[in-house]
Amino acid sequence: MGLLKVDNVCKPAAPAVPAPVTPVEVVYDPIDLADLASFSPQTISLSSQPAGWGVVALPVNFIASSSTHVVSGGLFGQATEVRFTPHTFEWSFGDGTATTTSQGGSRWEQLGVADFSTTSTSHVFDHAGTFTASVTVRYGVEYRIGSGGWSSVSGVLSRDASTSLVLVLSADTVLTKGDCITARDARSCP
Repeated sequence: MGLLKVDNVCKPAAPAVPAPVTPVEVVYDPIDLADLASFSPQTISLSSQPAGWGVVALPVNFIASSSTHVVSGGLFGQATEVRFTPHTFEWSFGDGTATTTSQGGSRWEQLGVADFSTTSTSHVFDHAGTFTASVTVRYGVEYRIGSGGWSSVSGVLSRDASTSLVLVLSADTVLTKGDCITARDARSCP
């Protein structure tokens, strides 16, 4: 503090007022999938109807258990939630064919259809054999820190389900008059 001479009298000068501090906005890089590596979507199971087997030329219904879900944890020292939303299901049926659907399928009874009905996730095998079916789910990812709003993350996250073995058998129908025990001589009975 200095002295100020007013009317030949030295008086203490008023203290200097500091200039107002302009707050500095901190800008963070956008959060990406690598930042969320500690968050993982739920395990996906793959099942089929009938369970583990099928018949040549009839649909086998495949179901991947995956739906939108939220995983909680911490990010940058703050409570964080990450929401995984399945966008596509990429199916491989083990016989060289593949398809992509927007949903994971449902059981025939949930769909209100008869067994061996065609569904959006069913597949018809054209020959007998043992096939390993698989599905990869592609998720859209969003996050929120604390009680903030949801923000999208660029890109998609892929997760493979467990595989499912399907034994596909061939079947022939035989028409006889009566049963084959009493009609043993009929051409159609073995």
